Amino acid sequence: MKKEQRGTMGTYSRLTKGMFVMLAMVGPTLAHDGSAAAVVKSATAGQHSATRIVLQYGAALAGDRVAEWAALDLGCLTLRRERGVSEQTDRACWDDTLKVHRELVQDQPETGIFEAVGRGVGFGLLSETHRHADYWKDYMPAVLVSPAAIGKDGGPGPALEILKVSPVRQFALRNLTGLEPVRVSGHTVEVRVSYLDPLTAPLALRPGEVWWASSTLRRYGPVRELAVRFVVVSGLRRLGYPVDQAVVNEALPGAPVQVGIHYGRLPQTTDPGGQHNEALKNRLGAGGLVLGSARWWDRKDAHQAFAAGLVRAQQMPHSPERTRLLTRLTLIDHADQALHTVIAHDRLQTFLREGLTKSGISGSGEAVTAGLAELYWNLQAQTWRQELTEVAMGHSAAAEAFYQAIESFERVTAGGQMAPEERRQLGVLYRWNNDATAALAVHEALLKDTTSANSLHGRVLSDLAWDRIQWLSWERRYGHPWLEQARQEAEQAVQEVKDPVDKLIAAYALVLVEALRVPREPAQLEERFQIVKTWHDRISGAAGVWPYLIGNDIVKALVPEGAQVLLPRTDRASDVSNVEIHAEPPRQDIVWQWNFDQDLADALPRGFVALSTPGADSPGWRVLPDGQTPTLGQLVVQDRPCATGECAHLLLADRVRTTYPDIVVQIQDLSADGGGEAGIALAARDNKNFYAVTLNASTGRLTTRRVFEGRTTVLGETTVKLSQRPWHSLRVQRINFIHLDRGRLGVFVDGAQVTAVDDTLLPEGGLIGLVTVGRTTAKFDSLHVLDLVSNRPLSGHAAY
Repeated sequence: MKKEQRGTMGTYSRLTKGMFVMLAMVGPTLAHDGSAAAVVKSATAGQHSATRIVLQYGAALAGDRVAEWAALDLGCLTLRRERGVSEQTDRACWDDTLKVHRELVQDQPETGIFEAVGRGVGFGLLSETHRHADYWKDYMPAVLVSPAAIGKDGGPGPALEILKVSPVRQFALRNLTGLEPVRVSGHTVEVRVSYLDPLTAPLALRPGEVWWASSTLRRYGPVRELAVRFVVVSGLRRLGYPVDQAVVNEALPGAPVQVGIHYGRLPQTTDPGGQHNEALKNRLGAGGLVLGSARWWDRKDAHQAFAAGLVRAQQMPHSPERTRLLTRLTLIDHADQALHTVIAHDRLQTFLREGLTKSGISGSGEAVTAGLAELYWNLQAQTWRQELTEVAMGHSAAAEAFYQAIESFERVTAGGQMAPEERRQLGVLYRWNNDATAALAVHEALLKDTTSANSLHGRVLSDLAWDRIQWLSWERRYGHPWLEQARQEAEQAVQEVKDPVDKLIAAYALVLVEALRVPREPAQLEERFQIVKTWHDRISGAAGVWPYLIGNDIVKALVPEGAQVLLPRTDRASDVSNVEIHAEPPRQDIVWQWNFDQDLADALPRGFVALSTPGADSPGWRVLPDGQTPTLGQLVVQDRPCATGECAHLLLADRVRTTYPDIVVQIQDLSADGGGEAGIALAARDNKNFYAVTLNASTGRLTTRRVFEGRTTVLGETTVKLSQRPWHSLRVQRINFIHLDRGRLGVFVDGAQVTAVDDTLLPEGGLIGLVTVGRTTAKFDSLHVLDLVSNRPLSGHAAY
């Protein structure tokens, strides 16, 4: 078999404004798939002319040479015939054509899906594997060399190479001399378009990638080459045109076009997969992309350009241009370690800067501002979290940079070449992503590898404290041993770190430790705040940070200044709620504590009312002096047990009404026969409607009940292993799930969570207090209630 080759009897080449074009005039040609095309023994004059016109047309279009292009474009020639030859006519034709091109290739982000697009201007879907997709578009041939698609990024223009030319054939065009179709002769010219620079080539979704709305990251890539067919019609002079041949412009409104051929996004309902339109185009010789011809740049083919681009990116200052270049490099090689090292730092710095911009915080010097930005995101991560959940592409530069930074840091870690500070930063990112367990694993390993003489040691200790606080505050496990461990780590960090901003970060962790402690010590919290204020005032040029230290959700109800703080309202995506409660402090009476030490003995405590279920004897609630209480003062006792196990005695705080309470009380069961239950009442309306969580100290049985209109329903029951001591701590909190409203009661005994009970009937609001059930005599002390304002849902019940 004779060896196939792309031989030519003559070649046409031109270098013009960055465009190299080559014409294979006569001889064996290769089709787009590499198979041998028919050998043209002697090219006709019409074929010679058609190939020359297509190459000139493509060069002029890609090179912005309007007049030259218009003289070869059938649509523009028709417009000239109507309006006269002028620069204005040519410009109008150019603008209207490119407007259609831009509408076809414009980037249309899909809201709510991270990295669904974000590819910039490009072709979108070109691979035949996506031909059935709803977003598939049939492109006019000129789009594939149009400035609307290839842009003006300073790279070389596309190279055009003739693949084959059809023999003369007939075309039916409408709008040539009127609405009625007119038959003209012409040729279909197939051209290979090569995009020479992978750093500026237009993008398209790589073959096999999912195209539908999905959380899967879709990988676009720079297109290396494709084949496209142009239609050149002849015999125009006899129809009144100044030239005899021109290229059909399928985009220009009102221009002559082939009958029955459609471009753009096709209706999938009437033509699934566009099969009918594609078959018609092939039969009529219409212009457009040759299916299966597209090829993409990869690292092997683009090695030199990739290496040069990475060097250039490393030398560039932080800017949108640098970010675009780094993004383009990931589309060529998404796994390169050196690239992800650069991206990790670039995206992290962007995220920190976004924090400063959103918050209005500033400071003097790079180290100070970076530290203040970390402090801001520490607070955001465990309280509002709104700025970290805007993951829709194009909605939030902060969220995009955040998640991209995590991915790149993880890829650098996988390569085993990570500096200690980079390891610390990855742990911090995990914490901000509310993955405190992963953050602890990173920081604990780093602490083992870092000596106390290393300046990083103190910062890692501080991060460990923040990691634990993140977990404790989000899980609301205030009695967990990690709270004490966080205190020790933060105190050691304050001693070790040197810079005031680092001392501020560690000292504020101690404030949060005190704020999360149950019961709280107001004097200790005030002392911690004074230390924080001292370090805050020593930071050079610090501005705007203090409102966040006293106005975040955890502490704003505990600090008198919190009532006057108005935090900035930052712009958010339309699908992220701008919750007013996070910008304006709620009422400050959200913490209530009763130790009963100031109440009159042998009387009801002030602010409480005693109730009993119908049919029960009168209760025996009263204040009792007792030197054996946990607080070494007075307590409350209920010493009149029910005659049966069905009745209940309640002691309710009649001025405290809350929907999301966090209630803690100390209980000592004095029942003689071990049959009594004592605990917490909540969501109470009256003696026939309330919830009760009770503990039987003799058996360890924990029971959750709902009483509705006098009828009792047991919602949950479990057995708890109790510590060997007379007093036990019982804690109940109403919680929700990721800010979606649903009824759930979390129950803790002696500091450990023992159960969580769901109940969709939990009402909005209600009184709280103490309860005994059955033949119970019990003592109660240190009743503390916190209104969980940050647990209030951002959304109501789903509609499904």
